[in-house]
Amino acid sequence: MAALFGGAPTQRERYDAAPLASWAQKLRKRLKQGGANFFILHGAGVRDLHPLGPRRYGAMREFLAESLFVDRGAIITYDRGAGIRFTDPGVENDFKTLLKAYDKLNGTSLAQSQPRDPDRALQLIESYVRNQLTENRRFSACVIVDYGETVAPAGEPGQLSVEDRGSIVTLRRWASDPLFLGRDVTFCLIAESTAALNASLVADARTVEVAVPVPSEDERYAFLTGRGGTPDTFARIDARRAAVLTGGLTRLHLESLLAEAEAGGAALDPEALTREKKRLIEESSGGLLEFMTSDVGLDAVAGHEAAKALLREAAQALRQGRLDVVPMGFLICGPVGTGKSFIVRCFAAEIGIPVIELRNFRSMWQGQTEANLERVLDILDALGPVAVVIDEADAALGSREAGGHDSGVSERVFASLAAFMGDTRRRGRVLWFLMTSRPDLVPVDLKRQGRAEEHLALFPPATPEERAVVFEALRRRLKIPIAPDVQPAALFGDASSLSAADIESILVRASRRMAAAGHQTLGTVLLAELIRDFQPPAYPLEIEYQKLIAAFECTSRALLPSELAAMSNEAIAARLAELRAALGR
Repeated sequence: MAALFGGAPTQRERYDAAPLASWAQKLRKRLKQGGANFFILHGAGVRDLHPLGPRRYGAMREFLAESLFVDRGAIITYDRGAGIRFTDPGVENDFKTLLKAYDKLNGTSLAQSQPRDPDRALQLIESYVRNQLTENRRFSACVIVDYGETVAPAGEPGQLSVEDRGSIVTLRRWASDPLFLGRDVTFCLIAESTAALNASLVADARTVEVAVPVPSEDERYAFLTGRGGTPDTFARIDARRAAVLTGGLTRLHLESLLAEAEAGGAALDPEALTREKKRLIEESSGGLLEFMTSDVGLDAVAGHEAAKALLREAAQALRQGRLDVVPMGFLICGPVGTGKSFIVRCFAAEIGIPVIELRNFRSMWQGQTEANLERVLDILDALGPVAVVIDEADAALGSREAGGHDSGVSERVFASLAAFMGDTRRRGRVLWFLMTSRPDLVPVDLKRQGRAEEHLALFPPATPEERAVVFEALRRRLKIPIAPDVQPAALFGDASSLSAADIESILVRASRRMAAAGHQTLGTVLLAELIRDFQPPAYPLEIEYQKLIAAFECTSRALLPSELAAMSNEAIAARLAELRAALGR
């Protein structure tokens, strides 16, 4: 593939390129240390553009060939689509000469039509390298195998084809062969996710994993300023600010943004950049991530004053850059209908960092769930600081003790998430919100201190006055006019079982009835009638259980209603045991 933004490199350009990225420095250092010759390059950055020289960028295989392994005598590349390729015509001729000799002895025609299936192609590459090492003591090579997940796919040995098993054995042999280890021969397997690769290859002690992240802020700035463009591209936003706002994007994303701006004849501006960034991130995640936005802040949340105060403390710390005091995460629990999703959505408007909802990343296909999660975590790491929302966390996060009913997928998902969430280097950079009405089903390892540290419990309004406050906040949000003589506290006096969601449902019914009758304002008669008529779903034991388990999990007594705050933990635990028996749990 020809490199972007320039022709073939000169020898000087190869050495005048920008400083190597940290992942490339790690790879070069590991090469110098010796003892390993097989590297697995993975991560969101493997499909990005990489610097080859002044104003020149190319794909990963070009970067490896022209920057890291430019001194190797032979650069051999392979993928299932293109087959075996060489960067040097002379080396390719040597390879074909060897094939012709083989054809002559065995009556084959490999020189004219080389196989593209991995098992035979890898064997031909190995035969060529071994032959050259035997005949030439100075021979050196780098073999680059791209789209590794199609060559060494994940799966149990008994479920893989004979061809796949053969390819995996060949790759593992390359990593341990004394002939290759003792000479200047390096193998690079490129894949977006290690989860999509065969576990035996990834776990092999002789293979080295190198994560290739998306560009850093400085690397994005270098790309934006060094690429060139129309004079007014950065007329409304300077390149440094653009580099800051595009965190999490690849150079390919940046190239798309710049090309679109130039084609439209419009300079980049902060709003368009932020909007396009969200779109590109959601697309690159395959629909697994969705940005949460809100037009209102925590002031729009009725009640839950103590919970809002704790969230505002975290928001203030984030705005001040005090990442050391920001919780690693929050567990938001409480009975259904208490506004868990809404309070987090409103928090998004106050913290000044992106808030992203993690959608269902599970898949029915072998290895795809783990690959999806790995892709998502890479994106979150690159986006930081970012807040991540997981709804129904008790069902989404897996468990260390899933019992193997899903071939260990839940255990692997749990282990990956626990390791990521518990890394204190991400404090203040990745802030977690786990939402659930059943916090007892969330694994302890995910809700302990150091992960989801703060447990905020939300409860239905307990008094007529609290229900009136919720009613008024929801009425304003729904923009329903009300008659001046309506007294909500008096009307909701006996409706002790109503949650915020129930009150909202009553208001929606009222709006519908008003529209049908042609009324402009909500009056006392209609509201009283709707309150009397509304019958919440009848599962009182389940609601009581959810209230008690939320109180049991809550890490701040200030959040508890008076009747629950007066109960001891022992009394709550005893009542929970009774409810479990009654509910058949």
